Order: sequence, then structure tokens, then C-alpha cells
Amino acid sequence: MDLIALSRLGGRHLVTLHLLLDSQSVTRSAERLCTTPSSVSKTLNQLRELLGDQLLYRQGNQLLLTPFAERIGPSLHRLLRELNGLTSQEGFDPANWQGQLHIALRESGMTWPMGPILGRLMKEVPGLVPVIWNKEEQALTALAAGKLDFVILPHDQSQPLPNQAGLVWEPLREDRLTCLLRADHPALSRDWDLDAYLSWRHIAIRDTELASPFFEQSLAQLQVRRQIGATLPDFGGAAALLRQSDLILTTLEGWARQASLPGLVSRPVPFDFGALTHSLVWYGPTGEDPALRWFRQRILQLGQELGRS
Repeated sequence: MDLIALSRLGGRHLVTLHLLLDSQSVTRSAERLCTTPSSVSKTLNQLRELLGDQLLYRQGNQLLLTPFAERIGPSLHRLLRELNGLTSQEGFDPANWQGQLHIALRESGMTWPMGPILGRLMKEVPGLVPVIWNKEEQALTALAAGKLDFVILPHDQSQPLPNQAGLVWEPLREDRLTCLLRADHPALSRDWDLDAYLSWRHIAIRDTELASPFFEQSLAQLQVRRQIGATLPDFGGAAALLRQSDLILTTLEGWARQASLPGLVSRPVPFDFGALTHSLVWYGPTGEDPALRWFRQRILQLGQELGRS
């Protein structure tokens, strides 16, 4: 251990480096530190000298991370979490805490279930600033990298989960599937059964991190399959397309009930589709931070309260 080198690397350097790696912007880092961009640039130059690496380099109008900076990001994030825990031994005070909570979810997840949950959290923690990412932008790998605090993800309970070390999955609330069609869809002129369901093309929702949904496997066991007419990233865009087509969307009942969906009607899924849940996912090694522990427990509690309402 080089104590002399470590003594030159102060907490100000570490916090500034963390913000630079997170935002890749001198200006945004300065805003979060309530200082000037020139002060952040000066600290960055000191870090470059101390660490022997450029850390960020300019390409066009963007600052990009060097391979070394990419590699140290997760370790730096965990170190700052542990240091924060040392200075917060008295516990977490929701009324006086101020900070950001970085969460990734599908856009439709803000309608249900996270919209109501975040509304409650922001009343209970006035200093909370939620930073919401679309799951297509920041996903599960960003948890270990320290770029996210939580991911909210709907999935089938029997669906194999991504095998990523350190991730903890906790059920937030259960849900069901339903089918959405436009109100004058030709399929509604006959009995709604499996044959009717399979007679029309469907909208698939893209997810690059999860295996094939269990309800697709259920259809395979019946030796049938859906005809996919379009693939979209989220339910909201799919609902817009439904109004202009004869496609069918198999979606979450909770979202369909809460969203404003004029011109669409729902029908039950005409086969056994298994059990569904929304999970709260976080990176285990950072889970003992007092603030994150409180937010995690409160989010899970509010999710259960939604299930009873």
C-alpha cells in the first residue's frame, strides 16, 4: 500500500472523479458540486497526474471515458458508498436527506407501478430528486457499474433471470396479463378463445436481457405460436399502434388498468400464462448504504400496499 500516494488523493478528488465518470461532463459535475467548471477542470488535471491516465478525452463535442476510467468506475462507486456509510452511522433521516435516486424501468412502468410509489416517496423525502432512465438506455449491467441504484422490471416468475453476479431480485408486486385490441377489431365479432387469439398477428415487446416469456413457452407446449406483426420497445407505443391496426397486444393488466387507453378494449388471455411479478433489482454489495437500504425497504413496502388497494 502506497500511503504517500494515497495521501495525495483526497475525498474531493474521489467525489469529483465519480461525478465526471457518471455524467461525462465538466459542466454538469460542477453544477452538482455547486462549484465552477474551471475548478472541476483543475481537479481533473490533478487526477490525471495522480493516476497516470487521461481518464476522459474529447471526441467532437463529447467527453469519453478511457478504458482505465471504465474499469475503475464500479470500484470507485462502491468505495464512496462505504465512505458515506461511515459518515452516516446515525442512520437515515428522510426529512433532511437530499440526493438523487437513479432508477431504470420501462417507460410504461412510470404509469404502473412506479408512478404512485415515487409520488409517495417524494412527499416523504422532500430532498429526493429521482433520475429516471429508460431501461433501453441503462439496464442491469449499470447496477454493478454504479450508474443505477435500482431497476424495476416486470417478468414471469418462472422466467430464467439473468445470471449476473451480485444482483438481488426482490418481488415488488404481482400482476396479471390481459389482451388489448381496438374497440372495433374484427376478432370481437366471434367468441374470444385461443383460436381467435391465434388468428391475428401480435405485437411483441422487446427485452434483450430476459429469456422468452413464460406465456410464449406455454403456447409452445400447446404446439402453437403467435404470429408477430410488429416488435416495439414498450407498451405505450404498442397501444398507439393498436388503434391503427388489427394487431393484438398481450400486456400487463395493472398498466392497462391505470393507463388512459381510449379506443381499446381488453379481453382475458385464453390460456394458462403462469404468474407475473414486478421485481426491484439492486446490486447487493451497495445494499447496506443507509439511504439505499431505507429506499429499498420503503419501495417494497409501498409496492405491497398498492397490491392491497
